[in-house]
Amino acid sequence: MLRRFVLAAVLAAAACAPAQPPPTMPSAAMPTAVTTDPITQARQGAASFFRAPQAGQPAQAARAIANMEYLAEAVPADPVWQTARSSSLVGLAQAKNEGRRALGIPASAPSQAVIDGLLAAATALEANDRAGVARALPSNVFTAGPDQTVRRLSQPPRIPSASGALAALSLGPGGR
Repeated sequence: MLRRFVLAAVLAAAACAPAQPPPTMPSAAMPTAVTTDPITQARQGAASFFRAPQAGQPAQAARAIANMEYLAEAVPADPVWQTARSSSLVGLAQAKNEGRRALGIPASAPSQAVIDGLLAAATALEANDRAGVARALPSNVFTAGPDQTVRRLSQPPRIPSASGALAALSLGPGGR
């Protein structure tokens, strides 16, 4: 009963929100996969991290959280995937919010800005480019600042809803 209420609340809030196109993921951010479906690729990328998150991997954590952010917005907007299990839709929304809280990202921040910032930060972290990390994490989106955001990504952040949402999503579109 509670899940139905939460799902209804999430869907009602989405219906009241101004219509925005779903976010996009740059193709370079997608892992090499057998599929070309960006939702499946993002799910696979997030699942590989959240299956066994490890400390000291801030770039991988940033990519996984960017994937969760993308999935939370793209799945309900995609005509093929919007029939996914309600538990995955609710779980994705919860995981997105948990990731934002863990990193100090305001609920009002545009998803595309979060995705772009995290992916650019991941690339800069891998290149050991401190200035690039600072540019990638603007304070209006990443309110904790670049240094603290990277520390939080390095721990890694706890996002309890991620595993369940990704498992439910693994059943595919319309999976029951």
